[in-house]
Amino acid sequence: MFLGREKELASLERMYQKENFQMAIVYGRRRIGKTALLNEFIKDKNSLYLPAEEVNDSLNLQNFSKLLGEKLGIKDFPTVDNWNAFFSIIKEQLGDKHMVVVIDEYPYAASANKSLNSILQHVIDYDFKETNIFLVLCGSSMSFMENQVLGEKSPLFGRRTGQLKINPLDYYDSARFYPNASDEDKIKYYACIGGTPYYLSLIDPKLSFEENLRELYFEISGYLLNEGILLMKQEFREPANYNAVLQAIASGANTLREIAGFTKLESSFISKYLLTLQELNYIERVIPFGSNPLKGKISQYQITENFIAFWYRYVFSVRAEIERGNGDIYFSVALDHLSDFIGSLFEEVTRQYLRRLNAQGRLPFIAESFGKWWGKDRKGNVQELDIVVEAVSGKELLVGECKWRNSFKVNKTIEVLSERAAYFDKYTTHKYLFTKGPIDSKEDSDVRNISIADYFK
Repeated sequence: MFLGREKELASLERMYQKENFQMAIVYGRRRIGKTALLNEFIKDKNSLYLPAEEVNDSLNLQNFSKLLGEKLGIKDFPTVDNWNAFFSIIKEQLGDKHMVVVIDEYPYAASANKSLNSILQHVIDYDFKETNIFLVLCGSSMSFMENQVLGEKSPLFGRRTGQLKINPLDYYDSARFYPNASDEDKIKYYACIGGTPYYLSLIDPKLSFEENLRELYFEISGYLLNEGILLMKQEFREPANYNAVLQAIASGANTLREIAGFTKLESSFISKYLLTLQELNYIERVIPFGSNPLKGKISQYQITENFIAFWYRYVFSVRAEIERGNGDIYFSVALDHLSDFIGSLFEEVTRQYLRRLNAQGRLPFIAESFGKWWGKDRKGNVQELDIVVEAVSGKELLVGECKWRNSFKVNKTIEVLSERAAYFDKYTTHKYLFTKGPIDSKEDSDVRNISIADYFK
């Protein structure tokens, strides 16, 4: 079942409609839904789908030759023994047609033959350039695709006519995988499993949220039990220090100093790991609204994919015990702390919700940025706002607080929100309180309440 990705499909379709050679680079980490996206795109098109495998060069050519023969309708098509000849056959036999050629997991083929990037560059420049072929190179190794394919030192640099970085689904599209769950459980699923389509497809609608969480993470046969390790091994030859940094951030160490204290690594080394993890979109650096992005002392780091955050916080360090059949006790630990864990992620869900409203023109203004703010008031007390959205005009703000609790002091929260909004007296502010369920507040309050039921309308 294919769900979501309407924007990505539309982007590929726009490229396909152009009547000249096109080359798209499609990449994103393992299980993110790249192959499903491409299969959905080519299902009604003239296409040649070539999945590379982690084997030697000869075996990839052998498999590709078989698929090319099937496309040409030639029985017992002989194995082509070199890439130049293989691409020449595609041009000669298929180049006069409007067709899509997909090389899936291209890094496997290019790693098996170090000359493949250069060969393909020559093919594009001298053979494919005058055809109506739509070539798609797809890969799961983020570092390879960004450095060896898209990087300026790559022979393929400048040849692509479009690129798609496939990111996790947001909370709304993720919920389409479990449409019958309650609104609260939809948020909980997204917070704990994230937006990777394959992981979402593993959710059993016959089980409760708690039962699914236990089965996926805390059973000895749980699919997600060792998934984090597999992701890291795919990206890094020596993932130990990256594991340490991600575990630190997942555990609440968000600044450079805190991460250094947690991992016992030198700050200079940590900075390198943080930069790499940012480039691969595993983490992001967050600065408070209104701050200079060049001043790193006031920045924080947060994990961008919820599966990674949950796995490193509750599974990574106890995998051996779960594999021994002791998962229940660690499952209970995760459940005991689940509300706090989801609380911080509820802020990001809310920003995603506001981005959707902005795209529909349903905010009080057209927004330019979506973030948060923290700092000290005139008395030196630390204050923060969970949500700060700035208008493109630079004259208005939407500010808000997020409360993932069943009960709290509503009027006190509204009072504090109004006090913090007053810090930004140069702006017209629109104040919002985002909650799990609707709340009762003073009738004369200028704070608008939005509950999670609105997130799914």
